Amino acid sequence: MTLMKSFRWPQGFRKQGQKSTPLRIGECGVRHPLPNPPPSRGRERVGGNSEIRNLSEPEGSLSRRPKSAFERGFTLIEIIIVIVILSIVSGITIKFLIDSLKIYTMTVNQKTLFDEGKLALERMCRDIRDARIITSVTASSITFERTNATAQDSAGESIIFRWNGGTNPLEKVKAGTGYPMASNVTAFTVTNATNEIQLQLTLQLTSGENITLQTKVYPKNLADSTTYKNFFQNWREEPSS
Repeated sequence: MTLMKSFRWPQGFRKQGQKSTPLRIGECGVRHPLPNPPPSRGRERVGGNSEIRNLSEPEGSLSRRPKSAFERGFTLIEIIIVIVILSIVSGITIKFLIDSLKIYTMTVNQKTLFDEGKLALERMCRDIRDARIITSVTASSITFERTNATAQDSAGESIIFRWNGGTNPLEKVKAGTGYPMASNVTAFTVTNATNEIQLQLTLQLTSGENITLQTKVYPKNLADSTTYKNFFQNWREEPSS
């Protein structure tokens, strides 16, 4: 019986395209692949780009270095600057809104005072224009007798428009009874220059808004006069329908 001599393959057996594996010679002359060396700790650059692989981590786990400031996040100084800027912008916006609200409120209050004062003056002018005699005029009142009857007043009735000062309203007094015409009155003056009656009314709210209205009225039923503007009693208003 002929014994075959053992022989060694220089590179061992491998598939086509497979990298060669270091072999060790064991018993009976058989080569065994060497165990893989333990992975070294540290980092290595993969592919020449910015991807870094930790050698102590398993294959395929990559950590990316931040490329821009957005990937790095914000610093404390940047956050504080943004907060300060937002605070300034918010303060300016809030002040603008508050000022706008104040202007709107003031406009509404002025309109309310104007409507109240205008209505009071129109009522006084209508009654004084129908006066046949001016009885008395003081700094804050006027007394007269009207000529024609209305739904509220009688012909020849004595009427007084007065303001007693303080917080009292402007009143129309007839038969000893006062009827409020306007509140929030702070001043009411009456002047009589040759039967040319001038009325001045000032109203003010507690919030500070105020308004002053002034008008002139000419009684049309006074005695005949060549100089007065009643045109010898030929001036007559057209009754409203």
